[in-house]
Amino acid sequence: MMFRAIVVDDEPRVRRGLLALIPKLDPEWSVVGEAKNGLEAIDLVKREMPDLVITDIRMPHMNGLDLLIALKEYPVHVVILSGYGFFEYAQTAVKFGAFDYLLKPVKPPEIASLLQRLKEHKQVRDLPAGPAVPALNYSKWWKDWLTGSEEAESYVSRLRELLPKNAERFQMMAVEIDRFDELSLEDQWGDKQLVSFAVRNVIQDVLAAEREAPFVHLFTSGPQLYYVNAGGGCALDAAKRVAEEVRKWVKISVSVGLSETSAKFEALPLLYRHAGEALRNKWIHGGGIVSRFEDVLSGEREASGYPTHLDEEICRAVRAGDRDKALKGVETFLDEIKRNNVSFRLFQRFGLQLLSSVNRIVYENRVHDLVAKEASQPQDLFQRDFGADEFMAYMGDWIGATISALDWNRQQRHNRTIEKAIEFIHKNYAKDISLEDVALHAKMSGSYFSSYFKQETGDNFVEYLTRLRMDKAKSLMMNSELRLYEISQMVGYQDVKYFSRLFKRHAGVTPQEYRQFFYRKEDS
Repeated sequence: MMFRAIVVDDEPRVRRGLLALIPKLDPEWSVVGEAKNGLEAIDLVKREMPDLVITDIRMPHMNGLDLLIALKEYPVHVVILSGYGFFEYAQTAVKFGAFDYLLKPVKPPEIASLLQRLKEHKQVRDLPAGPAVPALNYSKWWKDWLTGSEEAESYVSRLRELLPKNAERFQMMAVEIDRFDELSLEDQWGDKQLVSFAVRNVIQDVLAAEREAPFVHLFTSGPQLYYVNAGGGCALDAAKRVAEEVRKWVKISVSVGLSETSAKFEALPLLYRHAGEALRNKWIHGGGIVSRFEDVLSGEREASGYPTHLDEEICRAVRAGDRDKALKGVETFLDEIKRNNVSFRLFQRFGLQLLSSVNRIVYENRVHDLVAKEASQPQDLFQRDFGADEFMAYMGDWIGATISALDWNRQQRHNRTIEKAIEFIHKNYAKDISLEDVALHAKMSGSYFSSYFKQETGDNFVEYLTRLRMDKAKSLMMNSELRLYEISQMVGYQDVKYFSRLFKRHAGVTPQEYRQFFYRKEDS
């Protein structure tokens, strides 16, 4: 087995020495790269995936301690090089997770001993690490791969080795700490990291007891913690115990989303997304729930007797911004359910399905935060019994808030579009540009852009462009060294006579008269 190292030092002599010395001391080690500072080293680590980084403490751009902290997300051991004057910094580095430190000038026996200890540690990496030897952190690799980073494809096989070799089924579990931001402001906690640490410790104790469904923690991202079940046992029971035990021991509510299972390790990115989708059910049902992706799928399938045609009509009206038509559709929706004499349980299910359809529009347009500010949360209604009138009132508020948010979002897009078009005109007014050129830049048809531009600016395209060119021409006329034909070409007109006619129509005087007036004004 070969081991890989990179050397980071701003002194070329030190880099060359270690580059030659390491493979001589131990043929199982090779130096696969060198860097002058921490920033170069990070790129090398991503590209070469070494087992060891030997780095100096004092370097430009990014020093050794900052590099050590940055590499905590990567599965690599770091050894610090330090002069005697920086011995305390080296000791601090060990506290921050460095494997060890070496004092300059480095002696070959010390390096040989270090390389041997690292090999031994990596060969028994599945055993619990002692306090002096920090465990490797693969969370960055897991997160990159599961979230679709292209760089991650190069180390997928390494990640597979971290899970049990005999695993036959895989399942993702996403845990989210409810009210995460609020908890960090409470006196009891006061810190997001402390909240996350307390919850993860409880979850670790609960999952450690799961023999039939062994879970592995992959990474933490803000309030969310991700685990993979690599044993095929009943993850649903374990997820329920997680929610119960966290609530019991630290008085914090967590929600859990479970994906389906798959026999393929390569399916984990898909399972990761499905666990996240299941987790989003908490938004409707409230925090503290355990939701399975299978339940999400079944909820999206057309229910027996569900008025799908009315659901679609209501959603079309919401997208079109027609609040009255959407609410009329909800009334008809409720009347049809009543006529069919459905049970209360099915009425709740249909109501939730309609809300989910409208809510899908909210998420598609990324206006959830805007809607949430204007309307009460769905769990306020669906966690208790409610009647048809109450549901109608709630949907009125929700649809109204959704349409308002969509209008605002649409206006923001329009504002960005007109700004983009005007910016293009101002950059290219000196060229022979047409309405079609600007429409193409704004990604609109020519006819639609013409109406849109007139509506937003009050001028048609030709009027706006002509006025801009005339204003630029007036400014250029202040320069007495510029001839009239030069000014004409500089503002987009090759024919100086045509330019003169347009200028007189716009300014009321010819270009020559305007210039004479300007200079008389300056003289006076």
